[in-house]
Order: sequence, then C-alpha cells, then structure tokens
Amino acid sequence: MERYLLFITFFAILFSVFGFIQWYVYRSYIRWLARVVSVHGYYRFRAAGLVFLAFANILFILRFPSTELGWYQHPLFQSLVIYPGGIFFGAIVLAFAALLVINGVSAAFRLLRGWSGPGYQKSSAGPAAGVSAMPGNGLNRRQFLRTAGTAMIGAPVAFTIGASAHTAHDYQINRLRLHYPNLPPGLNGFRIVQLSDIHSGIYMTEQQMRDIFHLVNEQHPDLVAITGDFVDNSPSEIPALYRSITDLKAEYGVYGCLGNHDHYASAHLVSSALRQQGVNVLNNDRQTLHINGESLTLLGVDDIEAGSPNALRINQATQNLPADGFRILLSHRPDLFNDARERNIDLTLAGHTHGGQIGFEVMGVPFYPIHLFHEYAKGLFEIGEQKLYVNVGIGMVGVPVRLVRPELTVIELSNQA
Repeated sequence: MERYLLFITFFAILFSVFGFIQWYVYRSYIRWLARVVSVHGYYRFRAAGLVFLAFANILFILRFPSTELGWYQHPLFQSLVIYPGGIFFGAIVLAFAALLVINGVSAAFRLLRGWSGPGYQKSSAGPAAGVSAMPGNGLNRRQFLRTAGTAMIGAPVAFTIGASAHTAHDYQINRLRLHYPNLPPGLNGFRIVQLSDIHSGIYMTEQQMRDIFHLVNEQHPDLVAITGDFVDNSPSEIPALYRSITDLKAEYGVYGCLGNHDHYASAHLVSSALRQQGVNVLNNDRQTLHINGESLTLLGVDDIEAGSPNALRINQATQNLPADGFRILLSHRPDLFNDARERNIDLTLAGHTHGGQIGFEVMGVPFYPIHLFHEYAKGLFEIGEQKLYVNVGIGMVGVPVRLVRPELTVIELSNQA
C-alpha cells in the first residue's frame, strides 16, 4: 500500500509540473503566432497546437499502464507510443528550459535599457494587436520572427529525435587494462565485464537485454559485475530481466549489487529473481573466490537511499575481511570510493550517473553537466594504486535520449606496466 501511495504522490507531482511546463511553452507559442500570422492563421494554428498537445499527452500517459501490462515489449507499441511519448516529454522540457533562458536574457536586456519593448504587452490580447503593434519595417520583422520561431519549435524536437536515434542503443565497448604492481600473479589477465543501469522497462525490452548479454558473452569474461538498477521502477519489469539474464555466462559467475531503482520496484523481489537465476547479489556482503591459487574478494553494498549511511554499510561488508588477496567493491553510486580507499579496497566499480545521458565534446573540450553534481561522474579515477571506474550505464531513464553512448566495460587486471 505504501508503494502505491508513493507512486500516486509521484505522478501527481509529475503531471502538475509537466502541466505547468506545457502551459508555459504553449503560451509562448500562441504569443509567437500572434506576431507572425494573420488572424485566420492564428486561430487555425492555435487549434492545431492544442490537438497536438492532446494527442502527445495521450502517448505520454500510455507509457505508465504499458509498464504494468507489458505492452512496451511489443516493437510496434515501442515505435508508435513509447518512443514518441518519451521524445515529446524531452522536447517540451528542453523547449521550456530554452524559453526560460531566452526570456530571462530578454528581460534583463529590457531592464538595462529601461525599455519594455513596443507592443509586448499588447501581443497577448490577440493576433491583430500583436501584428499592428509592429513598428516600421513590419514585414521584414514578421519574417524574422516567423523563421526564428519555427527554428525554436523544431530544434527541441530534432534534438530529442536525433539524440534518441543516434545513441540510444549504440553500445560502446570500453576496454581498460588496469595496472596493479602488487597484483597476485594468478590474477594477471583476469577479465571482468561490467554492466550498470540496465533499467529493464519501457526503454529496455527483453530482446534488447538478450542482445546486450550476448555482446557481453562475446568478450569471454572471467566474471561479470553489474552495479545496480537492474529494473526501472516496477515489479512488472522483473520477469523480462528474469528470463533474459540466464543468457549471461562467465567462468566465475555473475555478481551484482542493488541500485535505487531496484528499491523503487521492490528490492526483495529483484534480489529473489536474480538469485533464482544464479546471480550472486551482494547486499552489504562479500564473497571470496579462489582463482589460480589466489584470493579475489568481491564486496557489494546496498544503495544509499535505501539503507544506512555509507560507513555502516561498507563496514558490514568489510567486517573481518581477509588481510590478503585482491579486493573489488561493487557500489551503485560512486560516492563510496573515498570510503573504499580507507579500507584498502583495490578497485571500486560503480554506475548510477549515466554520464548525465546528455553531454558532448566541442573541439576536444568536454561539456558534461553531470560533473556539476558528482565528484566522480564518469570514467576512470586513480588515487595512488586504488582505482574507481564509473560506468555510464547501458540503459536509459526518464526519456529515450542519450548523447553519452551506453557502454559495457571490459576490464583486464595486470601486474605488468
């Protein structure tokens, strides 16, 4: 019952905020129309905008029952409902953000000049007022506004479609050779494949997971490590994961820790399903493997939002830890790296950040907003001989948009420089 109350609260907040965002974008749209089209065209395009919003909202809303009913698994439903609805959501939010910036800059400019702009207040009264208020060379100004507004409408849609189509399932394989001078000889060349943030759900179907797991198997891993968020947010997303994860094969097994989204779906159900299929779920626990006469200890901690503070959870996992052997920590969030270093853990594997999903490089200069929110946002971090790798995830959350390519990571341990 508590879970349903939380979801009702979440959806109430989501639709309230999203409704306001749509109202703001639509208001800006009709103000633009008032300036660039005739009276007849104004009412026609305003009606078309309302019809579009109504239809797009139906697609967006359908994603929620489709999760519980399993409709999202069908490719046709994915193509006609899931992705268009998600792209609509992303485009509207992006347009809202852009309008806030544009209107903020415009307001600041008018404030500095002490000028409110001719016709600005009148434009909301209707198309005739907006058009008649244009000063001077009205036709040229109208053409400029029409072109600029059309670009403003098209850019968010084009961006979200392009970001979805180009990288959403363009999986990259990142290969790392991590050097540890004191690595036990029997572990030299040991190969780990890390996955993170699978998010079984509307943007990750059973067939897509099977394709990913087969790609993992092609890397011939000695061990597979999955650092949380196996599912997106509902127990109904567990069966697809349950059926497909049996495809994963590794000589020394598949290990994982839970993420925050696994708790949204029900941590107990996720853990139970995984364990039934042979996945070793390390929940503030550890397991020591004996490989070629050497010890490799795998530790796993539960997600921070669902359990006790970092120190208590990692203390539970490291209690009476053997003094020798190589140590690997699986943590959904990268924040535990500092705690791991204090406990002489050699390698920490994490995920959670998705690399922000949105990020890019311009002339070699990286622009990844996720760095504003996480000390360890993506990629490899080394402090002394202790290392952290933050996987950007293989799945998506929120909207089907990625500029940061989804990844699986192939890590080879080495004692040779």
